[in-house]
Amino acid sequence: MASPPMYKCLVNGAIGADARRAIVDGLTELTGVHFGEHELTVEFIEIPEGRWFTAGRPSRASMVLGTVPTGTAQGVRVTFMDAIARLFADATDTDYHDVMVSAPDRKVS
Repeated sequence: MASPPMYKCLVNGAIGADARRAIVDGLTELTGVHFGEHELTVEFIEIPEGRWFTAGRPSRASMVLGTVPTGTAQGVRVTFMDAIARLFADATDTDYHDVMVSAPDRKVS
């Protein structure tokens, strides 16, 4: 049996409770629509401004690290990851291009 979906959101700076709730609700909806799963865990890790760099320069990037069921077709995975990036960008009022998303296969336990 596969473990339940888990998401880690590495946030550039701080986000408020409303943005967190929008992200959790959105991830729950997307995971349900794409994979029929409605139980998940979301963890937020806030990286203080000025401590996130890309190529030696301050970065505005944030990351959403998640998983998908083992064997998920690439087209479904890409669509899912795009939806997560858009959700996160909208909820945090950041640029879509500053949101990195990963969605490897979930480990089977």
